Amino acid sequence: MDISTFKERVNGLPVLRTLYLLLSLILFCLAISYWVILSTDNQQFRAWFSIASGITILLLCYVLIRQVKNALKPNKVRKTEEQSPGLDKLHQMLEFKNKELSRLAQELIKEQEIRESSEKAKQIFLVNISHEIRTPMNGIMGFAKLLEESLIDEDHHESLQMIIKSADQLMAILNDILDFSRLEAGDINFQNLPFALKDTVHSIYRMMEHGAKCKDLDFSYEIPDTLPEVLSGDALRLGQILLNLTSNAIKFTEKGKVKISLKLITEQEDQISIAFKVHDTGIGIPMNKQQSVFDFFEQVTSDTSRRYAGTGLGLSIAKRLVELQGGEVALESVVGEGSDFYFTMDFGKVTDEVKAEMLKTRCRLQQPVIQNGKGIKVLIVEDNPINQLLVIKVLENQGYEITVAGNGRIALEAYEKQSFDIILMDLQMPELDGYETTRIIRKMGGERGEIPIVAMTAHTIKGELEKCVSIGMNDYISKPFNASELYQKIEIIIEKARSGIVTLNKH
Repeated sequence: MDISTFKERVNGLPVLRTLYLLLSLILFCLAISYWVILSTDNQQFRAWFSIASGITILLLCYVLIRQVKNALKPNKVRKTEEQSPGLDKLHQMLEFKNKELSRLAQELIKEQEIRESSEKAKQIFLVNISHEIRTPMNGIMGFAKLLEESLIDEDHHESLQMIIKSADQLMAILNDILDFSRLEAGDINFQNLPFALKDTVHSIYRMMEHGAKCKDLDFSYEIPDTLPEVLSGDALRLGQILLNLTSNAIKFTEKGKVKISLKLITEQEDQISIAFKVHDTGIGIPMNKQQSVFDFFEQVTSDTSRRYAGTGLGLSIAKRLVELQGGEVALESVVGEGSDFYFTMDFGKVTDEVKAEMLKTRCRLQQPVIQNGKGIKVLIVEDNPINQLLVIKVLENQGYEITVAGNGRIALEAYEKQSFDIILMDLQMPELDGYETTRIIRKMGGERGEIPIVAMTAHTIKGELEKCVSIGMNDYISKPFNASELYQKIEIIIEKARSGIVTLNKH
C-alpha cells in the first residue's frame, strides 16, 4: 500500500483517536515508572513496579502495533463503500438502457401494426375496387359482344369492336395492378396440374390475333414436335407470362412480325426444361435500358410512355412470375430492328394415363358447344340489374329457362317453390350473400342439397376458388365472363350431376 493511501486511512477520525490514546498511555506509563523509580528507596518495590510497568507498556505497544497493521490492511468495507457509487451509476445506466430498449420495442411493435394495418387496408381497397370495376365491365363487355354477333353494318361493327378493345385494355390494366399488389405482398401461389401445352400457347395467339391483324402484323407461333403434348405445371401463369410479353411485342411493333417459338432445352425422366422466345421487329430497346425495362412502372423513355401508354408493369410482372418458378428471363434487342424476349421454365412430366385423360377432355372441350339449353332450368342469383339482364340474354339465346333472384334470401324462397337444374350464384349480395346461401342449400336433404352451384363473381383474389369449393360450390367463373365458357361449364356440370358423378371441379 502506498503512503498516500495509508495517510488517507490513518486520517480517519476513529483510527486517529485510538493511536493517540495508545501513544498517550505508553508515554504516561513511562513517565510514572520513571518517577516512581527515582522517588522510592525500596529496591523490592522498584523491582516489582518496574516489571508491572514494563508488561503494561509492552501490552500497549502490542495493541498499538495491531492498530497500525489494521490500518495498513486493505479495508474491504471501505473499498465496497468507495465502489458503491460506481455500481449505483452502472445500475442506473443499465436501467436507463432497458427502459430505452423497451420503449424502442414498443415503437417497433406499433410501427409493425401500422404497416400491417396499412397493408390490409390496401388489399381490401384493391379487392373492393376490383369488384366494383369488374361488375360494370361485365355488363359493358357482355352486351358489346352480344351486339357484335347481331350487327350487320360494317361501320357499327367496327365501332363496337373498338368498345370491346378498350374494355379489354381496361381489364388488362386492372389485372396488372392486382398482380403487382400480389407480387409486392408475396401473395402468389403456383399450381402443379396437367395441361396441354399447345392449347395454352394457342389461347394466347387467339387473344392477341385481332390486335396483330389491326396493325397488319405477321403474327404466328411455333411448337416443335419434340415437346410433349401434356405437361404438369401452372398453365394459367404460363399463359399470363406469354400474354404480357406478346402484348408488349405487338404494342411496340408498327410493321413486320411477332412470333412465339418454343424450344426443348433438357429432358429428364420426370422433368423437362423449355425455352420460350417472343420475337418482334419493333422499335427496339437501347442497351442502357435493357435491364431497367423489367423494373416496376418503367418504360424506355417518357416519349415512349406518352406514345404507347400502359402501366409499365407487364414486363416486370412476367419476370417476377418466371423467377418465382425457378426460371430465368433474358433480352436481346437492337434499336430500330426489334427485340427477342427469352425465358426458360421447368415442367413436370405426366403418366400415360393422365395424358390420355387430359387429351380426352381437351378433345371434348374443342367440340362445338350444342347451343340448346331447352329443358334446363337455371336459377340466377344476382343483385346487379345490368348483370341480371346480361345473363338472361346470354342464356335465353340458347333456350335455357331462367329464374332470377336478387339476393340469397329470395333465391332460397324460389328454390323452396320449384326445382332447378343448376344455380349461378353471385357472392356479394345484400341481406344474404352467396357463401351463406350455398351453405344453407348444402345442408338440405336429398337431391335438393346436391344441386350444382357455379359461383359467378367479380372477386378474383387469391383463394377465392378454394373458398368456393370448400363451402360446396361445383365451379367458379369470374366476371367479365365468356359466353362460350359459361355454356361449356353448365353443360359439363349438368351432365355430371345427371349421371350421378358428384365431384367438385377444382380446375
